[in-house]
Amino acid sequence: MGNIDDIRDILRGAIASLGGFGGRMIARLILMITAGQLYGAIPLGLLGQVAAITEILAAVAVLGLKRSLLDLMSEDEKEGRDPQQTIIAALVVSLGLGAAMSLLLALVWPILFPDLQMPILLYGAIPGIVFAEVAGAAIRFRRIIRWEVVARCVLEPWSFLIAAVLLYFADAGAAGLLSAYAVSALAAAVGIVLGLNHVFTLKSLFFAGTNWRRLLAVPRRSMAVGITDVGTMMFRRLDILVLSLVVGHGATGVYYMAQQIVTVPHKIHQLFEPMLSPVLAKLHHAAEKAMITTKLASICRWVFTLQLALTVPLLIFGEEVLSLFGPDFAVGALVLTFLLLAELIDGSFALTETPLVFARPTIPPKLVLLALAVEVTAIYSFATMWGVPGAALGFLAAMAALTMMRLFNLKRQLAINVLSFSYIWPLVFAGTIGASLAAIKSSGLVAGSWEIGAVMILAIAFNVVLIRFLALTPMDRQLFRQLRSG
Repeated sequence: MGNIDDIRDILRGAIASLGGFGGRMIARLILMITAGQLYGAIPLGLLGQVAAITEILAAVAVLGLKRSLLDLMSEDEKEGRDPQQTIIAALVVSLGLGAAMSLLLALVWPILFPDLQMPILLYGAIPGIVFAEVAGAAIRFRRIIRWEVVARCVLEPWSFLIAAVLLYFADAGAAGLLSAYAVSALAAAVGIVLGLNHVFTLKSLFFAGTNWRRLLAVPRRSMAVGITDVGTMMFRRLDILVLSLVVGHGATGVYYMAQQIVTVPHKIHQLFEPMLSPVLAKLHHAAEKAMITTKLASICRWVFTLQLALTVPLLIFGEEVLSLFGPDFAVGALVLTFLLLAELIDGSFALTETPLVFARPTIPPKLVLLALAVEVTAIYSFATMWGVPGAALGFLAAMAALTMMRLFNLKRQLAINVLSFSYIWPLVFAGTIGASLAAIKSSGLVAGSWEIGAVMILAIAFNVVLIRFLALTPMDRQLFRQLRSG
């Protein structure tokens, strides 16, 4: 029965996240259209660079606790200890590092951005991100996802949008967009505070006190995961920074806008991650390798199928989608194509890193460091030759390299293989729908934004229906029958 309970929790978390994801996507779409039309490509490029640096520094401070805290709390539960002291230790360590990283950002700001004063709200962005990540992981351990949905999908995007509009009309300029970004990070932290109080109560956490042994154990036990997560964050943000060395803020803004569109299909795997990680952590401590293999293979295939359904319409109508954000961005269709393919490869198999983190914690950091070397070399070389599309191509090459290394090590180290012939049918359906959309586009039957949007939504829905009735594996059908009967 535990198997069904685990899958039910994973799917419940995914469905809860999906509900919030729709709201987040709408807010993000409005935000990007607003930012593109009001601020333009240059401030957007500056935002991309600042967000990349801020989030890399925040990842350093989080120290891998987004996942390693789940492992530490699973160990506490197994040995009969109260996990609240571990939560406090994790928050003390990470927030201390977060304050140091915020100070570091302030020190290097005049060197990186000499023409712009650092907005005062940006001082709170890194601690805000750090708190939301670490405290959010503690809440997820209880298999409760709604507070992260509220924080990430309601408070964060909508506060960003509202603040960006208000600060634009207050004539804050490019600094206004950066301040709005900081507001969104702090708003998400407030949502997580409410969740932490509801799940554990702030009073009980305060009186749990600080266990100095746990305080020292947290960084020691989290270091390998922390290096992996920092490397992964750098991997996903370094392209913007390397590109900005080769081209100006305006071209970087085009790339950043394409990145924002790509986050829509990329978020699919993140729907499953909040509940899958604690499930895998418990299975790892119970030495249930067969169960880990079954769950991971199924979830990766589901992610691939859903992400492919979203990716194909965006590939066909990329130029039209980008033009919604302003005339400066329509030139980024090829950039969007490369980034969509990169995120399809990564998103489908990103979750394969989690078992390696728990079972072989020294391997993921090595893989990420190798991939970072590939990324920097490829992006700089290709961007020098082909500009912004070259940077996207370099990112695609690096993402493919990282994914292949993860899959190879997963099979070699843990004897887990997530690939099978069941991936063929989603590819066939998506290819057929893509060819149909290309024919519709070339015929000129759809031209307006609303018509294109309607065709894209219908294509996604039709793809999902085909998968539902023609591409589910016998294991999928058995699982869904058990879930309905349970």
